[in-house]
Amino acid sequence: MLANAEFSVMHEMGHVLIAEYDLPVLGREEDAADQLGFILLFHLYARLPRDEVDARLLDIADYWRLEWQTPKPPPDQVLAWDSHPLDEQRYYNIACLLYGSDMARLDWLPPLTGLPYERAVYCDQEFHQASKALEWIRHTRRTSSIQHHAAWRLTWETPSMNPEEARPLVALLRDGDHLQLMVNEVFRLFHPPRPLNLRMVSCGAPDAWYNSNSGEMALCYERLQHFREMAENLPRLRTPVTRQCPGPAGLRPGGC
Repeated sequence: MLANAEFSVMHEMGHVLIAEYDLPVLGREEDAADQLGFILLFHLYARLPRDEVDARLLDIADYWRLEWQTPKPPPDQVLAWDSHPLDEQRYYNIACLLYGSDMARLDWLPPLTGLPYERAVYCDQEFHQASKALEWIRHTRRTSSIQHHAAWRLTWETPSMNPEEARPLVALLRDGDHLQLMVNEVFRLFHPPRPLNLRMVSCGAPDAWYNSNSGEMALCYERLQHFREMAENLPRLRTPVTRQCPGPAGLRPGGC
């Protein structure tokens, strides 16, 4: 749940970088934001034990598998013409980026995730390409604004949901200034050219967004609640391929 909340914020930070630096994007911006968000998290997790990094990033991929395998009414379905990739595509894309970060050490990951050989063989190239893009942004686009020291403001609005349900969701990101420290690090690395706002809000839907006109990012409490509900369904929705039980014991599916 924590990793997916972090990825939601870093995905929107991908949109921030694209908008604030007017980056050229070939393909869909949502795909680019997913890649930037993943690589940002990979960088921010650098001080963690490698097994924990693997587990967190695998949690993100697994969330999109759950979304893909959960039946939805037509209004909630992502359609082929949507600006967002299909949930199934996001699952394989993120699994591929994780595998590509260290293919020799993570040789257990394709059978665990069902990532086909035809895709897996190129995952190191995909990871390198995404990493190179982030480094280019870091070292090229930040120079024009490096002296501005743009600030950002984090606002925790009062959740509209039941306080007993809201309290652990807020604590997840607020305790120890977890979210604040994470975004501080992104600002230290990239120095966005203007002040930005991040709001934790109730918005009636499990959503998150970045508004380039106002310079405001929002993460909805309902999205955190949705992550928790999906996590509770994890054992029920395990696919047959994940029951093969490869990989380190700490990353194996329930029942292995």
